[in-house]
Amino acid sequence: MTRLVTPCPICFDATGTLIELNEAVGEVYHRIALEHGIDLPAWRLEDAARRVLRNAPARAVHGDSVAARRQEGIDWWFERIRETFQATDSSVRFNDFPVFASALFEAFRAPEIWRLRVGVREMLDTLHAGEWPMAVVSNFDHRLPELLEILDISWFFDLIVIPSETGSAKPERAVFERVGKAFGVPIESLVYLGDDAKPVLATIADHGLRVFDVRDIPDLAAFPELVSTAATLPLAPSIEAPASGAGIRERPCSK
Repeated sequence: MTRLVTPCPICFDATGTLIELNEAVGEVYHRIALEHGIDLPAWRLEDAARRVLRNAPARAVHGDSVAARRQEGIDWWFERIRETFQATDSSVRFNDFPVFASALFEAFRAPEIWRLRVGVREMLDTLHAGEWPMAVVSNFDHRLPELLEILDISWFFDLIVIPSETGSAKPERAVFERVGKAFGVPIESLVYLGDDAKPVLATIADHGLRVFDVRDIPDLAAFPELVSTAATLPLAPSIEAPASGAGIRERPCSK
């Protein structure tokens, strides 16, 4: 196989791909709730939070300004927090729920709560040395750029794309068209690495991107070699190929 002459821009998801929590969600909820006079078991909060997030509606990105969309994101999280505590114990009452929810929301900015996933630093170092253009494309809220800076990886990326800044969210095609335009390449030249649900990854692949499911890559430090093997690449095995593609798509990285 031949190596790519021009490295393709690579789009990374954030949580579950580049970064992960260093403390269980239930533990954080328990700790902050205790500071506000509510004592519920961390394991029950963890279970409730998972159920609530699994069934949560998509985050709204309808605001006509960055400030409005950021507030939509905050309101969305406050409602999920309310639902989590109601699902854990419907009798719970906070003296001032907005103050508590704000404290919990802000707690997830703390650097000690987050960490890089194993192999991420080595992967980014290798890609950076190879002059691969890189972007973060995430549906995380406006806290993400600060978190990436705290973890000392924001400087690797030419672009950080989040819904509150752009008004669109994955897996919308417009998200990736924005990235392609920024890098001066067609959308078909983009690579995506993420841990999104498989239907989401399939939709992104249908837009024309070369998609990798991070769950299929046991060693992220090996990803640069995987992504740079050839100009004609098979789809990742976990992503269903369109019938017309027969599982193979050409990925010339051209401007």
